Amino acid sequence: MFTKLLVLSILSGSILSDKVRYDNYTLYKVQPEREEHVAFLKDLFEADDGLDFWKPPSVVGEYVSVVAPPEMRAEFELALSKRSISSELMLENIQEAFDAQVVSRRKRESSRELFWTNYQTIEDIYDWFNYLAETRSDIVSVVTIGQSYEGRNITGIKIARGTGKKAFVLEGGQVGADWLSPTVLTYLVDQLVKGTDAEARAASEDFEWHIFPIVNPDGHQFTQDSVRLWVKNRRPTTRTTIGVDLTKNWNSQWGIIGGSFTPAASNYIGLGPFSEVETRSLARYIEGIGPNLVGFLSLRSFGQRLLVPFAHSTVPMYNYQDVLTVGRRAMGSLSVRYGTLYITGTSRLVHSGNTGAAEDWVKHRFNPPISAAYLLRDTGSWGYTLPVNQVLPTCEETFDSVMAVIREAKFINIL
Repeated sequence: MFTKLLVLSILSGSILSDKVRYDNYTLYKVQPEREEHVAFLKDLFEADDGLDFWKPPSVVGEYVSVVAPPEMRAEFELALSKRSISSELMLENIQEAFDAQVVSRRKRESSRELFWTNYQTIEDIYDWFNYLAETRSDIVSVVTIGQSYEGRNITGIKIARGTGKKAFVLEGGQVGADWLSPTVLTYLVDQLVKGTDAEARAASEDFEWHIFPIVNPDGHQFTQDSVRLWVKNRRPTTRTTIGVDLTKNWNSQWGIIGGSFTPAASNYIGLGPFSEVETRSLARYIEGIGPNLVGFLSLRSFGQRLLVPFAHSTVPMYNYQDVLTVGRRAMGSLSVRYGTLYITGTSRLVHSGNTGAAEDWVKHRFNPPISAAYLLRDTGSWGYTLPVNQVLPTCEETFDSVMAVIREAKFINIL
């Protein structure tokens, strides 16, 4: 994912006192139009010689997000041009975009409330959860399901306004570099707790909500302190490598499609399913909910997709057609506010087809009516550099769609 020198420096700890900078690193959106284009991009991805693939190559027609360091920019552009591979330069300097993400962060007020006009830290989120539990103890409780490899709490919140036991589980922050999904999930918490929106209030009366914004607290903190583009968790996997991609570490067709068995790779899937304490902790918690689970939503950035099970197959399984109908209608509701367009389908059909995902494991293990994954804004123009002026709109439209998921699922009698 990073140049080899940078990786070695990170592992030795020699640069951890300072943040890694990405001055003049450029972001490209690449469009492979033929099989040989995909093959060439996959070769570059697997070579791991300095290009950073935010969205790796998968199939013809599916865009690829690539960051090139300044010393590789000309060579990369020439390689694409020689092979007639279309590309678009999205950002000349991603460091400027990262700086704007941090500079815009407002200090929290003494009221301990959160803002959704900026990205939030783990400290902000956990403190706010405790505040909600203190001030709204009638419907809110804080849940800690375990600790990460480095000893940070994996903390969520339970919201229950009624007496019903049917439960939704929402999670995000499996990817360290993804600052968007934790912030979107705290917005959903806020709406459910406030209950001023009629649908949100009804949702908190009809269902228990178990929401975990940061499943990978070590990776999240590492992106705040040191390496903004770190993806994996922080458990050492060999003497010279660190981390596993948690999004591919779940026990559903683990290792069949996508991901890497090479520990140094940014998409390393681990030694086996649930090899990581973070995925094991959440899985055990969901096991405790068991047959009461009626909905599971996994959030991460980016891609503007709603992925429904299963990634390994193009053959409809379980209640695929019902979930596809609900998903498409809900994404229609999402688009109303700001015109943001999502594509709904299995990962194999509309995305990368990577297996070992949480939503697939939940569907196979418990078969709740609803199980899906949001790939939030955007479609490669900004990626992990998404400006803060898009944070609140993303929160609002995602909330609209979650309420629509419930509404549409009830309408066709699967919830």
